[in-house]
Amino acid sequence: MDIFVARQPVFTSDKKLFGYELLFRLSLDNVFPNIDGSVATSGVLANTFFSFGLNDILSGKPGLINFTSDLLRKQTPLLFPKEHIVIEVLEDIEPEPEIIDALKSFKAEGFRIALDDFVYDQKFSEMIKLCDMIKFDIMATPLDTLDPIFSSIGDELKHITLLCEKVETHEEFEQAKAMGFKLFQGYFFSKPEVISNKGLAANQVTNLELLNEVSKQEPALNIIENMIKNDVAISFKLLTFINSAYFKRPTAIDTIKDAMTFLGLKELKKFINVVVVSGINPDKPNELIRFSVIKARMCEQCAHVLKTGFSPEELFTVGLFSTMDAILDMPMKEILEKISLSKKIKEALLGKNRIFNQLDDLITNFEQGQWDHTRFQADKDSKLIQNLPAFYMDALKMADAFLTSP
Repeated sequence: MDIFVARQPVFTSDKKLFGYELLFRLSLDNVFPNIDGSVATSGVLANTFFSFGLNDILSGKPGLINFTSDLLRKQTPLLFPKEHIVIEVLEDIEPEPEIIDALKSFKAEGFRIALDDFVYDQKFSEMIKLCDMIKFDIMATPLDTLDPIFSSIGDELKHITLLCEKVETHEEFEQAKAMGFKLFQGYFFSKPEVISNKGLAANQVTNLELLNEVSKQEPALNIIENMIKNDVAISFKLLTFINSAYFKRPTAIDTIKDAMTFLGLKELKKFINVVVVSGINPDKPNELIRFSVIKARMCEQCAHVLKTGFSPEELFTVGLFSTMDAILDMPMKEILEKISLSKKIKEALLGKNRIFNQLDDLITNFEQGQWDHTRFQADKDSKLIQNLPAFYMDALKMADAFLTSP
């Protein structure tokens, strides 16, 4: 059976990762028509906690999972560890006595409860008292319409964490933060905050010089080794990565030269690209870097089942650098003037390669759980689409292996 699982990050007000909302489908056939919500949620739980492994999909963070009224009545959440899930009560669930009793039992066991896509009505007062979190979808209930609601039920909200969902711009993020929201969900983090002509800091210039060296047709390994040795942070990350569980090595590697030899030039290039990108702007949320690594790895894997005109290594680079404008808050064209990448890769990063644009769109929609995209339906029996779930899980593991070291 095909299993499609995606996760959407939830951030704190300082853009740190709080957790993930988990999305699930049994197969692409479940998109049209929609599958039963209880089946979907049961699948999320079974496949997250048993098939995929909790740490693989959640990276140690809490998972927000939708529960239907049927699953709440059956006390399904009690089957799972309370420290790892947040129970999301769907917006169409009525505050019936049986539902209220179920929520009270979850609360008594220490579970966190969230009201999903909440639209205020006085009948929900008892549910509000029991919940820890309320999610407002600002596409359905715009921020400008919420002030009167907050004013009228302010006392009821004092014990509740407000989550702003579908935040697409930094203006919305700042407005929601000013209104008292503490958690945020959406893809505002993957867009440049302010496109400007600002210069690069000294450490950013140094990092780009390292990228330059590994991007050459024939990079000098002795120069790369010395550059790594002269950067304590990169040296530490390299040794941590090479000795991580991702490689399952029986013995540890403890020198930079041995680590470089073990990786080989192709993998070394990928590692340096990732580690430089991840450290080039510490003010950006780690999830943006994770998002970039996941996309890079999926692009690389897709090259093995799809004719693109790029090598797998080239697609990894394009996928990784595709969010560089958001990371540096600079126009992509200006960034590319500072890096010695091939013309083909630069054109792809500037949106001038139709095949990469289509692949990027496909991977982004998969990552966001938007499986109603026409490409998924048109090509659902293709080798590429059938392999995407496995590619995604492998990419999550690689991203964690790259990014777990300090």
